[in-house]
Amino acid sequence: MFIKREMRQSIQTILSRYFVLLSFLLLLLTSIVFSTIQYNTIRRSTIDHLKNTCASIADSVDQQVNQMNMISLSTASSADIKTVFEEYASPETGAYKRNQLRRDLSANLVNAKGFDISVRQLNLFHMDENGFGTGSINGDLFSSAPLLPWYQRAVEGDGRMVVCAAEDTLLSEKSGMPSDTLYFSVCRMFFNRYHKPIGFVEVKKYYETVFSFALQPDSIYHPSIYVYDQNGNLLFPFEEKARYSDTKETGGAYSYFDKKNAGNGGLYNPVSGQKEYVCFTESADGHFLVVTAVRQADFMAPVFRSLGWISGIFIILFILCLFLSHILSRNLSNPIRAIYHFLADEGKDRFAPLEMDSTGIREIDKLRDSLNENIHSRKTATDTLMILKEKEVQAQMLALQSQMNPHFLYNSLSTIAEMAEEGLTEPVSQMCRDITEILRYVSSNREQVSSIEEELEICDQYLNCLKLRFGEEFHFSFSIPDEMLDNEIPKLSIQLLAENAVKAVTGTAPPWHINISGRTDLPEKACISDQTGASDQANCTAWSITVKDNGPGFDPEVAQRLRLEMQKILQNGILTSLKIEGMGILNIFIRYYLLYGNSFIFEFGNLPEGGAFVTTGRRTDESEKQPLPGDAGR
Repeated sequence: MFIKREMRQSIQTILSRYFVLLSFLLLLLTSIVFSTIQYNTIRRSTIDHLKNTCASIADSVDQQVNQMNMISLSTASSADIKTVFEEYASPETGAYKRNQLRRDLSANLVNAKGFDISVRQLNLFHMDENGFGTGSINGDLFSSAPLLPWYQRAVEGDGRMVVCAAEDTLLSEKSGMPSDTLYFSVCRMFFNRYHKPIGFVEVKKYYETVFSFALQPDSIYHPSIYVYDQNGNLLFPFEEKARYSDTKETGGAYSYFDKKNAGNGGLYNPVSGQKEYVCFTESADGHFLVVTAVRQADFMAPVFRSLGWISGIFIILFILCLFLSHILSRNLSNPIRAIYHFLADEGKDRFAPLEMDSTGIREIDKLRDSLNENIHSRKTATDTLMILKEKEVQAQMLALQSQMNPHFLYNSLSTIAEMAEEGLTEPVSQMCRDITEILRYVSSNREQVSSIEEELEICDQYLNCLKLRFGEEFHFSFSIPDEMLDNEIPKLSIQLLAENAVKAVTGTAPPWHINISGRTDLPEKACISDQTGASDQANCTAWSITVKDNGPGFDPEVAQRLRLEMQKILQNGILTSLKIEGMGILNIFIRYYLLYGNSFIFEFGNLPEGGAFVTTGRRTDESEKQPLPGDAGR
């Protein structure tokens, strides 16, 4: 059975805990309010930063494309260029005239291109034949328009601007530039004065020039940047463009363009499997959509880092509150703690007054004075009670001991009478002399206890008397360690147990054996820690004396009656009245109880091989234990 123990705490612990809890709640509430304000402020700043980055990229791309578009429009609307180009493209033009037209066309294209070195190439293409260009490649172009990636969209655009980001392998081969050079093109179809299409205008810039801001954005978040045209085609980044085109055909691509109507905010990217914060910005003329995407973790990282110092301050202040709470609670609880330690000190004189200076606290000073008055009153009452208790115990012990005298005489005279009837004159004479010595010892009321050695001498005289009577049919032996001889026991306790054993065995057929033994290495059963029966050998030392016989053993009814009597004495401390007949064992039990309180050993029962045993002794463990009688009784 488990008993729930009440948890008790010191007043300093309780006060400190309340102070710490109050400090913690105030700091926590302040931190939450400040962190919320700081969080919202920094988060808005972060969102604005991403929006500005996205808008800057969109403005930069739009500016680059508008510049290229202006050159494209200027070229497509130039009457001189269209006239020269139509005549140059006519198959009826001769070689001399063509050379002259080539110089004019080149001059006109240079004028249209201007002095902006960021424009790398200005090309004119026939509807289905080769073209002419100026820039990195000057002169005839050997790539026909239908083979170029923007051709179909330019035809469908019917003069409107078409953009294309691709690798121009033709230009790379003609210019000797690396084959992985990327260009961005602005194209459109142009017409003669009768609005008949006569060819295409293509303006080219380096890819990295057009998307310079996207390649190196001014942002601490390193966002992923995507640029789409108005039809949802991915223009930037180029390394994603090919993959995007392939997966788009199979329906597996993830396009931010499709999410533009959702507005700025958090989106889940099923391809990367992560949540992202996405900003959308369209160019001024609506030709482009710029998207900046940042992983939610990276997006919130600067926010949380900026809030880190709040946590640091909170921890520092909380540690300071712990220190101050400890000091404050200790100062407030010192007087109470002094009273507690005074009351809890088991080693002090229990009637010593509480020595404590005035605290200036009315309640505590009054408690100190009342406690000292109570100690003084208790000392007076205890002194009186001890005197009365000592007299009462002495009276009880003398009464019990006086009961032993007629009991011993009763048994001894019965034995002498039986020996006389048998004509044992010499044994009767010897027994009378021994009994005289025993009676001197028995009738002395000056002491209630004697040493084991004295008890054994008297017991030996008594058993020798019986040996004279019964001869070889009667045997007795002693086995007592020398270190036990000085231990004190109730007077006549061993002799009385020997008498009872003799009385029990002589009622059976001989031979008769009486054994008196002692030991100090007792089994766990001798030391009981609590009502559960758990042993506490570490803190227990004990000695015992056992009297064994080979008689008929204990009668169950008598044993049960004795056990009940012993339990009553242990439970309520009320001593039972005794009779001469059958009073020996209970008399010894009561005397051990009066002398040693609860720290004695008393066991009795039947032996497995036949006969009975009675064990008496004393525990010397410090705690007060509840003794338990043996599992059988006489």
